[in-house]
Amino acid sequence: MKLSKFIFFGTILYLFLFLIDFLTTLFSIDKTGIYKSKLGLKIDMVMNDQELYTTFSLTTQILITYISWIVLLCLFFLVFKFIKIKSLSK
Repeated sequence: MKLSKFIFFGTILYLFLFLIDFLTTLFSIDKTGIYKSKLGLKIDMVMNDQELYTTFSLTTQILITYISWIVLLCLFFLVFKFIKIKSLSK
């Protein structure tokens, strides 16, 4: 498998985890305030009797976690490739 496929599948997995993190954070909100998810999504919620205002924004934490995730996947790919090449040379 190529490195680009590893990065593609890693990005899809990260987006799936981000969606789960977003939904759990969104459905755990019960009052007005600013909430931050584990992966770095900031939710500003204002509730009153008639209306509900929600503002979503991204923080630098999401960029840091994504880059860390991709670096970890690349390292895993390189180790996997090194082990595969080493076992084929024997």
